Formats: sequence, C-alpha cells, structure tokens
Amino acid sequence: MFRRMGTPRSHQNQPLIVLLFSLIKETSLDLDIRQTGPICTLRLKGQFKSSNTADFDAALDQALSSQCLYLILDLEQMSYIDSSGIGAIVGALRRTRQIGGDTRLVNPSAFASRIFKMVGILNLFAVFPSEEEAIASCRPA
Repeated sequence: MFRRMGTPRSHQNQPLIVLLFSLIKETSLDLDIRQTGPICTLRLKGQFKSSNTADFDAALDQALSSQCLYLILDLEQMSYIDSSGIGAIVGALRRTRQIGGDTRLVNPSAFASRIFKMVGILNLFAVFPSEEEAIASCRPA
C-alpha cells in the first residue's frame, strides 16, 4: 500500500510540534505485561514494526527469565505489523517451544489476521477469542 507523503488536509493549519507528536504517536507500540506463574500475557497496542521490536524482545526476555513457559499475545488492539514484528512473534513462538512451553494468540486484529494468513503463519499458533480461554488451554508442566 502506498501512502502519499505531505501534510494531510486535516493537519494543514496545525503547528509543526502537533504534527510531529501525531506522527510519533502513530508509530508507537504499548506493551502491557502480566504474569501469573508460568503464564505471561503480553498485550500489544499500536503499530508493531522494526522501530519497536527491541522493546518486544526485552519484554520477552524478562518473561522467560522469570520462568514463563506460556506466552499469550493479545493482538486485539495491534493496528499494524511489519515483517520485523512478524519475525519477533515467530521468534517468541520458537523460544517458548524450545523451553517446553508455547505461544498463543488472543483475538488478533483484522489486519493482523489478514497478514498472518497471507504469509502463512496463522496456522502455527493456537488462536483464542479471549485471554481466559487461552490461559485455560495452557498446561504447565
């Protein structure tokens, strides 16, 4: 998809600082982490791309170092993902399976579902409509 560069009509009369904040805000990713025993839920909100995969990897490292076996990724509010984000999620799946756990997806956004299907990775994951169902599916060792 091509995006026309330049100032959108809705922003033509706004100060430059407001425009820059708006552009920065659009590219951010919020990560909310919660761990209960060997199950860690990571809620992703916003755009997941190369500029913020390091934050995701740091959150994953933190979860795995605190004995997390099962990673539940809540993707309901993830508005965009690029190839780096896809690679990070597949990497999380590989890492959790290496330690005897797994990675599950919760309610992927329409965009995420389309992209995951298009690149052929959606079938690698168990997908659940709610966090509760994903948690119930985990069988800690």
